[in-house]
Amino acid sequence: MKISYEVAFSNIQKQQIVDKYGLEGGRTQKVIDSAFMGYLDKYMPMDEEMQMITSMYNSTRVGSGEININAPHAHYQNEGEVYVDPKTGKGAFHDPVSGRYWSRPGIKKVPSGKKLNYHGGALRGDHFTERMLADHFPDILNAGQKEIDK
Repeated sequence: MKISYEVAFSNIQKQQIVDKYGLEGGRTQKVIDSAFMGYLDKYMPMDEEMQMITSMYNSTRVGSGEININAPHAHYQNEGEVYVDPKTGKGAFHDPVSGRYWSRPGIKKVPSGKKLNYHGGALRGDHFTERMLADHFPDILNAGQKEIDK
């Protein structure tokens, strides 16, 4: 799952702005990316290993303007709906001996209409990027502005 964002400029030379204010890999972009991730990790679903959050910090190149979450279940967690095998109606099978979960190979799951349950904090849940931005977009912009003002 990749999260990209871009700010559009009109009637101004983009490269001059980029160079002057440290965007696209510069110091301001690094502050913006770090603030974005710092707020986002409080909204992301969390498993015992914190796989999605760890993936975001390990696979994102701070300053690129692109946040990467390289976890196989990131999209599923973001959508917030249980997907099930169309034949069995199960989300997964569980082996109590090994503790592992598995699904029938090659089967495309379908939405069940049931919402996923999230734990780890009241903010954690589906559509985490959109919810975080609704709450903290001005904070992220202010962090970037403070870096520009230095």
